[in-house]
Amino acid sequence: MAKRLQGKRVLTTRPAHQADTWGALLRATGAEVDTIPMLAIEPLIDEAAQQAIKKRILDFDQVDFAIFVSQNAVCYAVDWLEDYWPQLPQGPRYLAIGAATAKALLMRGIPCEHSGEHMTSEDLLALPTLQEVSGLRVLIFRGTGGRTLIGDTLRARGGRVDYCELYRRSLPAGAPADLAGYSFTPDAITVHSGETLANLHSCIERANCAHLLLAALICPSARVAEQARALGFIYTSSAQNAGDSAMLEALLRALN
Repeated sequence: MAKRLQGKRVLTTRPAHQADTWGALLRATGAEVDTIPMLAIEPLIDEAAQQAIKKRILDFDQVDFAIFVSQNAVCYAVDWLEDYWPQLPQGPRYLAIGAATAKALLMRGIPCEHSGEHMTSEDLLALPTLQEVSGLRVLIFRGTGGRTLIGDTLRARGGRVDYCELYRRSLPAGAPADLAGYSFTPDAITVHSGETLANLHSCIERANCAHLLLAALICPSARVAEQARALGFIYTSSAQNAGDSAMLEALLRALN
């Protein structure tokens, strides 16, 4: 791979369990890479949440469309499904947001429908299979909170939408101190979600690191880039999605 980022320093903020692949890709292009996770992913383990998940999983054979919003959703959902459905029911059709999520499903033996490398929530909603969903049951696997665009839109089309919330996102406990002790001035910072962006901005304020607002900020969408500008980041670039290839393409455009 061409060393197009030779001499550039990039600060990455992905969750610790997802940082290695992204960091390796950046290093392969010649970049110096620092990692301070600004998001932690934790499974829901309290009794009420576990019972809610179990109910959705036991009723899975009644679902018409199963939508996975992220690789984390795939990881936790398929673990639950395999516990209760050694042979997956034939009824549900599987859909994924983004190529990485689709790949994660395929690696677990589940083919799915998606619209290519750059699928967003809006792209998924444009799929022909989701235009006529009146009376059909849709189950969306996701973390707590997050955007409601897919659910709201499919309900407006007559779908019977439920969520199966499997994990929560939080700020890692050591993130503010780690950022305060960060002694470099990176050429770019990458964030892979709006929540990661919000956590990064909070830590910048708490650590008095306003100079980081001057680094090129690579965001996973135009929506997140707009949020970043509103928070005071000066140089923002948007990728087509949060996938590694799209984020790298946006980073290369910003720094070359």
